Amino acid sequence: MDAPSKLNERIGFVVYVNSLKQVKALRRYANLYFVSKREKYAFLYTDLEGHEAVLEQVKALPFVEAVVRSERPFISETYETKSK
Repeated sequence: MDAPSKLNERIGFVVYVNSLKQVKALRRYANLYFVSKREKYAFLYTDLEGHEAVLEQVKALPFVEAVVRSERPFISETYETKSK
């Protein structure tokens, strides 16, 4: 069995919900990573490729209040050293 040469890049997003009863339904759209019972949100991961379609599907659900996408994949993580 060959190991994949490169892992798929992923993106996370936070989904705020009205009720925690429907959080289980979010598993069909992306990988459910964390659920906050007190704050009523779920953190999901999905592949970076095609994540816009998943976000639109999740936003359209009746029990979803808001969706916030992580900006981490779009931020440069290389820093220049400061010269004196």
